[in-house]
Amino acid sequence: MTLERLQEAEVVLQPWLSGRSTPRELTLFKAELQRRNGQPESARRSLHLLLQLHPNDLQVLQLLVLLDQELGRQRQVTAELTTRFMGLEPGQRLEIGLLLADLLRQGGSDQTAMKLYGQLATENKTDARPLLALALLQQERGDSEAVHTLLKQARERRNFNGRINPLIDVVSAQLGLSAARSTGSESTSATASLEGSDRP
Repeated sequence: MTLERLQEAEVVLQPWLSGRSTPRELTLFKAELQRRNGQPESARRSLHLLLQLHPNDLQVLQLLVLLDQELGRQRQVTAELTTRFMGLEPGQRLEIGLLLADLLRQGGSDQTAMKLYGQLATENKTDARPLLALALLQQERGDSEAVHTLLKQARERRNFNGRINPLIDVVSAQLGLSAARSTGSESTSATASLEGSDRP
């Protein structure tokens, strides 16, 4: 979409965005248009208004992180996200924790990111995503043994239907591995499940 058409889209959306009951999706879309139109401060204002209504909305936070990275505010947004993460109870902060860990990794703080992934894996024993993220990071570091161990641990986590997270095979394929499959019998004692395991 060209800049001119993006600007036209923002104008068309404006009447929908004038009321107090503006749908979250429209405001989020407006912020994205503002970001693409080269209006970062307007986009930040839109996102912070959304955060007043939805303090820990993951999509809003993801766009805010992207925007602040583009503005060179990596350090500031990392500090803000850390404060937000610390203000939540274990079990309620997985999504934000994964976002924070990825931000730390992108900023070169691999050790801190690894520690956070491990913490999230401990806090969320029914979710394989922290283990998968940690496996990807270990692959970047060239630690194949750790990758296989983490994928095996992730495969042991099952949802309430006894199913494993399909993302495990996706990650294994991306890493060029045959997949850390357990050779033993299927254990019914596994307690894990992946929140949003049907996500692509």
